[in-house]
Amino acid sequence: AITKINAKTTLPLFGKLIVIDPGHGYLDPGTVYKSIYEKDINLQISLELKRILEQNGASVIMTREADYDLSSPNAMFRKKSDFDNRIKLINDSNADIYISIHLNYLSDSTYYGPQVFYKKEDLRLAKIMQKILNNFSNSNRVIKLMPSNVYMYKRLNIPGLLIECGFLSNANDRQKLMNTKYQKELAKSINNALVLYFT
Repeated sequence: AITKINAKTTLPLFGKLIVIDPGHGYLDPGTVYKSIYEKDINLQISLELKRILEQNGASVIMTREADYDLSSPNAMFRKKSDFDNRIKLINDSNADIYISIHLNYLSDSTYYGPQVFYKKEDLRLAKIMQKILNNFSNSNRVIKLMPSNVYMYKRLNIPGLLIECGFLSNANDRQKLMNTKYQKELAKSINNALVLYFT
């Protein structure tokens, strides 16, 4: 007898389209600590996340897959152009969800752990994501509403989250964030939260 494989159990994200948005790139390094650039770590985590999501059956669109930004050639305001092109890419994708990957930096170096920012319609997703990331990182961050003045996120019309994956300003977080194994485990946690959200 032929056993029918249930795609839902083996590929829990089958049929889902997810946009991963690794923050910054090229001339925009994001937050910096000595020779450590946020843009590089964002990309490493995002590529790992892409791999894991695809293993779980999702289709993935990346806003960038290398060290570049999305600004139009010769744009006068490079950062705005980069944002506008990311917004267009994400909105035109008709994806089920987007995940924006960034790192935090505060002058107070005691803060640590991943932090989820959300828009009010994505509250359930934010709660699931923060809980799983807190368990993973042994931290107790609470979800934060996306500030209304954040240019890019208020213009996105599909559900999603901005995940600050840790604090580059915290020595312990910094060490972890640069570690490939940690990046993989972090990506796995984000994936697990999405599986939970969609099931």
